[in-house]
Amino acid sequence: MKRLAVAIFVCAVAAATAWAQGASGGSDADESVGLGSGSDLLLTPRAGSNTADPGSGSIGGAGSAGPAAGAQGSAGVGSGSAAPKKITIIIPPDVQVPEVSAAASPPVLRLGEKFTLFVTATYSGDVQVNLREPIELGGAFEVKRKVSETRTLPDGRHVREWQLEVYAWELGELRVPPLAVTFTSQGKAGQVATNEVPLIVNGVLGDLVDDPKLMRGHAAPVALMSRDWFWAWVAGGVAGVIVGTLAFFYIRRRRRGRVRTLIGTLVPVGTATRRIDMTSERALARLLEIDRSGVLDRDDDRKAGYASMVDVIREYLGARYRVATLDLTTFELMRSLAKVAPADEQKLVETWLERCDIVKYGGLRATAEDAHAVLEGARNLVISTTRTQGSGTSVHANAEDAA
Repeated sequence: MKRLAVAIFVCAVAAATAWAQGASGGSDADESVGLGSGSDLLLTPRAGSNTADPGSGSIGGAGSAGPAAGAQGSAGVGSGSAAPKKITIIIPPDVQVPEVSAAASPPVLRLGEKFTLFVTATYSGDVQVNLREPIELGGAFEVKRKVSETRTLPDGRHVREWQLEVYAWELGELRVPPLAVTFTSQGKAGQVATNEVPLIVNGVLGDLVDDPKLMRGHAAPVALMSRDWFWAWVAGGVAGVIVGTLAFFYIRRRRRGRVRTLIGTLVPVGTATRRIDMTSERALARLLEIDRSGVLDRDDDRKAGYASMVDVIREYLGARYRVATLDLTTFELMRSLAKVAPADEQKLVETWLERCDIVKYGGLRATAEDAHAVLEGARNLVISTTRTQGSGTSVHANAEDAA
């Protein structure tokens, strides 16, 4: 009898425990899904009071009142698992810092919808601003497109506005992290950051799944016709090989025996150690056009001539080392070249760009002799960094070895 009583008591305790666990699991399941107005199913992160009503657009609770709310994990407010890097504020001395701000439109949207992020920079005439690339907004956002425009205010200041087309891929109250805006003034480079931008992303499925008119039955089978393009591709490939071979020999025959103008001298193309590739030839031709235009001899146009020479060298460096150069400051450009260019070539490029930046941004009035010396330095830079065909040495190094 004692054993039977003990067995009955154990069974009763086990049944009560199982019933209590089932009731607790049911209440948790009820709390994980909240119903909005009507037949819409509102999907929100599971986070206590961080729920949003799509009908009124209001936000319940205070879970996103500050940066601490973004640290609550995937259930709270945040910008995804891939957090953006911390932005370092760099403000050089005696430089007028541009005013930057950020805003989003619309501030309330649905999951997967796009919104426009406006980044505005207001600066004086001697300052140049740019949005740092790549744009890192975290895993919750995806940037699809970027455009920018510049306008002038009545007080003489300039305003540059970037419009970013962004898609939101997480639910809840999100914050677009600050973006870095770089600027240069008087030959000095700096960096500032925009403000955070709050967003509300709702996930509503009721409008899509509850409408019976959107439900379609199975489509009837459709007969498909296909053509075999195998032999057409084969014939096209053979014809392409033949045309390419003929074009190769034709161009090679025409290039044989030709000479090109290079810093006032004639360099035969047939010499292997003095062969100039198309990248260097294009840069030298553009520098020769600047020299012949006479822009360096006129006081009013000399600064524009410096800008043209810098554009030529930046485009040449981008094609030579396969890096982006046109939208970078001198500091950012040298940091990119440090990964791909030899040390002596980096020093040559940095010295030449500093001579130009003093005239472009520092206000130095260069003479005609100085401008022609800088042009000659640009030609020497192109020659020194030109690679000979089939080797990793430069034309300048090969010329010294031959001597």
